[in-house]
Amino acid sequence: MTAQRRLNTPEQESERINIPVRTLAKARSTGSPNIPYLKISRTVRYDPVAVDAWLAKHSHNSVEV
Repeated sequence: MTAQRRLNTPEQESERINIPVRTLAKARSTGSPNIPYLKISRTVRYDPVAVDAWLAKHSHNSVEV
């Protein structure tokens, strides 16, 4: 049996990474910053593992995941 990945709603991810929901929506619309997300039909979801990797890659300090 394979483990299921938990995907977050924009509201859940906003709370998790402490960024306003509107900022996530603007990022999806403009592509800047290019925070990874999934679009399934009209539903938007965030993979916490992918977002954490993106944050680590784009941080200005030497934090590694």
